[in-house]
Order: sequence, then structure tokens, then C-alpha cells
Amino acid sequence: MWKETPKETSKETSEEMPKEISEETSKENLQEMTQLSKSIYDKAVSEELTIQEAIAFLEQQEKIRTLKEKLERFYKGKNLRRTLTEGLLYNHPNMSKDSIDRRVRGWLNDGSRSVRKSDAIEICFILKLSIEEADQLVAFISEEGLHWRNPDEIVFIFALKQGMDYLEALELNSQMSLLLTQVKEKKVLSKDSFTPIIRTEISALNTKEELADYLQHAAGRLGRCHNNAYRLFMEMLDALEHPQFYESLERAELFEEEHLTIREILKEYFYENNVLYAKEIVRESKKENSRLKDEEKRVFSAIQKNVSASWPDETTLSKMKSRKVDVTRKVLILLFLATDQGMDADEDIEEELTEEEIFEDLYGRLNDMLILCGFQTLDPRNPFDWLILYCICVQDIFDVDVRMRKIFKEMFGERKKEQENEEDEDGN
Repeated sequence: MWKETPKETSKETSEEMPKEISEETSKENLQEMTQLSKSIYDKAVSEELTIQEAIAFLEQQEKIRTLKEKLERFYKGKNLRRTLTEGLLYNHPNMSKDSIDRRVRGWLNDGSRSVRKSDAIEICFILKLSIEEADQLVAFISEEGLHWRNPDEIVFIFALKQGMDYLEALELNSQMSLLLTQVKEKKVLSKDSFTPIIRTEISALNTKEELADYLQHAAGRLGRCHNNAYRLFMEMLDALEHPQFYESLERAELFEEEHLTIREILKEYFYENNVLYAKEIVRESKKENSRLKDEEKRVFSAIQKNVSASWPDETTLSKMKSRKVDVTRKVLILLFLATDQGMDADEDIEEELTEEEIFEDLYGRLNDMLILCGFQTLDPRNPFDWLILYCICVQDIFDVDVRMRKIFKEMFGERKKEQENEEDEDGN
């Protein structure tokens, strides 16, 4: 029978935001980069490129890390396509071979193809990966690793550990379905619900009976949303909604009247009038009876599609706030840059920092936050991440904001003021 971790251990393994900057984060990331990644990283932070040149550089698709390249990094055999095809045919006997072939070709031939996390987990079973390898591959593909507090993923983690195939894992998940429905998201979390504690407990499970017993007793400590990501999301969102509470006493009264709504935050810090506006135009362009003239229609390039994927709208941010959906990596990055005040925001620095130190500080703290929340660190061969690197290499936090606005405007265009006013009237 599963035994609960003693409560006193929670103090040692609880997740907390680092109080000091991880000085090694940026150095470790640079050491782990391949030669190609390092050259692309260097280009992003060189400050040699204008906005237009940066976008042109990014549009050269050979620099994007393809799904095929990600999979080959973990595949030990000689024929990846055959292995994936045979694995999917076995896992989905009702699907035709032609359908499976098209799916695999799409994965391996389309450089900009994205894969759902659930598909990434299935691929781990097909490639017979270890837990450590599966965690790395899933993070590589979906930008977040295995979520050890998610009850569904706990079952798949257990199945991988036991050497089950994907169909056996699905059957086990079905057997545990009643227990899984008992898990409810909580806004206030106990210390023993932190991921390191949960991970240790799950790693100790060896039988289906122990797994069932664990899910039954630990249901109140589990959840499908990331704890740290939600906590930081709420803190940063609150800093934008109520800025007067986050200023020094002498400056607080200047922000007394400031109060941003979710919709205003979306426009100001999530570039709604650029990215979401462009996505609206692309959707309208696809309609058979489109209201747009031919010269107004547009189609996204692979880079535009990649950067704008899963871009949050007002409904999404509201659902994240109420914990109906999980906080995404992209949202955390944009909120971090919207609220960050720099290394010396709360302390006096005797010596003025060099340009390199300012960049490494911001780069390191941003990566620290991503690691803390279970997300991938910035990858220069990820188009969105490359844009972020390009924007944060300027030496002043206010310049970062200016460059962010310019590059999204250049890449996606901008909603006209009269259109914005019309939509505001419709929303009121």
C-alpha cells in the first residue's frame, strides 16, 4: 500500500521562487547549445539587425528546429518513419494505413508542424523511452515536460516506468478514470502538493494497486494546472491590474487611479492590435464569402503561424485567471517582460552594470522562471523565443517594450484606430 510522504519533508522540497538570480543559468544554456543554435543565438543578441532585418533573418526556415530533428535526437533505430508508422498502426487499428502515412509524413516533412502534448506522450511509448528521456522529449516538443501533478499524466508516467505499451497505458487510464474525476483544481494549495514531493511519491509506486490507492488518497493534492505558473501569473497580472500596490510609497499615489482590465492588458501587453488582429484577417481570408477585398486578404508564413500559435485572447486570460485552463509558457514570458523592473529594482547597486551583465541578468531570470514552472528555457531555434532574445538584448527595460511593439507591428501589421474604436463600442 502507498504511504503518504511525512508532512515535515514539505519544507525542504517545496517550490519557491528563487530569491537570488541563478548566475549559472545563462552559462549552462549556452554550453548546451549546438553550434547552429549558438550562431542563431549570437545573431539575435548581436544588436546588428534592424527590425526588418531581424524578421527577414527569422523567415529563413532552415533555422527552425523541425519536429523530425527533435525526434531523431531521441530515436536509437535506423528508420524513424517506419517505427512511427508501425507504432501508430498498432495503437490505432481503426485508422487506415494511408491516414497514418499522411500523419507521419506531416510530422517528418513539415518543418513548422506542431504536435499536441498527448501525441508527444504517445510517441514516447512508440520509441520506448525511459522516464527521463520521455520528460525531455515532451518538453522539447510541447515546451513543457511531463506534469507530475496531472492525474492523467501520472498514469502514463507509471505505465512508462512499468514498460507498458500505449494501449496498455490507455486501458490503465480508463481503469483509473473514476479516481481521476475526483481531482479538482484549487486556488489555495497545501505545501504537500508541490511537484517535487508528488514526484518522489509517484516514483515509489510499483503496482497498479499502489497507483489506485495513491490516486484515491492524493486526489486533493493533484491538479491539471501548474502551481508555480498559476501563482506567478496571478502575481504579475495583479501588478498590471493594480500597479499602485507594487510601487514605492513615494510613487504609489501616482498610480492611484491606474486600474487595467483584462481587455486593456491584452491590448497593451499582448499586442492584440497586431497579433490577434492579423489572425482575424487570416481567418476571414479563408472564408468563401469573405468581406475582405482580394488585396486585403493574407496568409501567414510558417514563422508567423509559429509565433502566433496559441496566442491568448480575452477569454483565454480570464479562464487562466479562474483556473479553468492552464497558464501557458507564452503568456508567462509576455507577462514577465511586461512587469519586470530589472535587477536593481529593489536594491542599490554600487557599480553600474555593463551591457552584457544587464542582458545576462534578464536572460537568466527569465529562464529561471521558466524552469521553476516546468517549461523549456529559451530556445534560439524557436521563432517566438528568438524574437524574445532579439528584444531583450537592448540595454533598458523600457527599450525592450519599445522593440517588442515595433517587431510585432512589423511582423503582423496593426489594426486601424477607427476599427479599434468600433470594436470598443461593440464591447461596451
